[in-house]
Amino acid sequence: MRTWIRYVTGIVVALVLVLGGWQASIHLEGKIPKIVVSEEVRYLGPESALSVSFSDEGRGLRQITAFIEQNGKRQLLGGMNFPAPGTTQKTLRLAFDQPGLDPAEGPARLLFSAVDYSFRKNETSMVMDVVVDHTPPGISTMTSAHYINPGGSCLIVYRLSETVDTTGVMVNETFFPGYPFDPAEEQPRYAVLFSIPVDATGNTVKLGITARDRAGNEAFSTFHYHVRTKTFRDRTLDLSDRFLESLMPEFTSRIPALKNVSPLDAFIYVNEVLREENDREIQKICSRSEPRKLWEGRFLRMSNAATMAGFGDRRTYTYNGRPVTGSLHDGIDLASTINAVVEASNSGIVAYRGYLGIYGNMVVIDHGLGLFSFYAHLSSITVEKGECVEKGHPIGRSGMTGLAGGDHLHFGIYLGTQFVNPVEWWDQGWINDNILNKAALP
Repeated sequence: MRTWIRYVTGIVVALVLVLGGWQASIHLEGKIPKIVVSEEVRYLGPESALSVSFSDEGRGLRQITAFIEQNGKRQLLGGMNFPAPGTTQKTLRLAFDQPGLDPAEGPARLLFSAVDYSFRKNETSMVMDVVVDHTPPGISTMTSAHYINPGGSCLIVYRLSETVDTTGVMVNETFFPGYPFDPAEEQPRYAVLFSIPVDATGNTVKLGITARDRAGNEAFSTFHYHVRTKTFRDRTLDLSDRFLESLMPEFTSRIPALKNVSPLDAFIYVNEVLREENDREIQKICSRSEPRKLWEGRFLRMSNAATMAGFGDRRTYTYNGRPVTGSLHDGIDLASTINAVVEASNSGIVAYRGYLGIYGNMVVIDHGLGLFSFYAHLSSITVEKGECVEKGHPIGRSGMTGLAGGDHLHFGIYLGTQFVNPVEWWDQGWINDNILNKAALP
């Protein structure tokens, strides 16, 4: 009997010890809370925001806090107390434009802490060194002559008071990035090649320099410019059945949506829908450019070639005397002999080679600082993407691929996000007056 009692007592004692140990492990658990900051922040401005995640794998969070500290003074950014165990994760979204929050410009520290619900009240702390900055960048224009033709190009050079994350020129809603002369300069200089639309006038275009610093402070500055007056041709082109039947098979064989439509409807689709798709693809191709000038002197015009269509021509296509669609010609058509050699108009890096819709076989060359040359309707291509080419280097032969009614080269100059008038870039005098004499480009 006594043996049985001792046996039962031993079991009870063991259970008590196990339960006690389990309770102690809960209340005395040694897992500390974790703090994770969503992104690395070194500069804080009024518009800055930061997400901080707090978590605990044990009984949960008891208290979380976030402060900003300067010269021994702490200001509360955010925090929470949890009345009972169970909350294992919480994220604070911290803003630095809170009412009553007034950090001074200069060095500061962000202090984060989390306490859990264990008996030990395990605590984790994190410190981040930051710089508070409320002052937008200063912008000083260094060039003065900004005379721009509709559909034309222009260069501006300016200096900023500090290093920034983003800067460039805004033309209405279009952004043209700035390229630094020397990124290590304390007050860096930037060059921007930009363009204005073909239909721009002094009353329809708004230009300005924009800059956003590392703390998110933004600045905008206008500058003196003059938009010249320029007119472009209006052309009416009649679509014959013979022309449509000879031109459309290239597209109906490639585009499933055109399998069972008439040649006229196929042409309208190609001229409108496919053209827009191709324009978006060209923007992607030209979205990255070498941050330095690769070209030298004027751009070459295809030798012994007649101009068949000009830049900026407004085309209206008619069928049986009725307007059916239209387009704006974004380059210059040059016709020489059939399968004539096409040369690189200037030195650069091949950014694209291949087939692209209405342009057929084409080559795009990056000349740096956002400037590209464009060669379309080629019958063959002899360069590869990424290849460095010198001015005059053969890149292919003329042809009639894409939306082309005859063998020719469609030549274009692309700047930023749009085509510009190539005639300017063929003219050494224009390049000297409007580009090279303004500054030694990076």
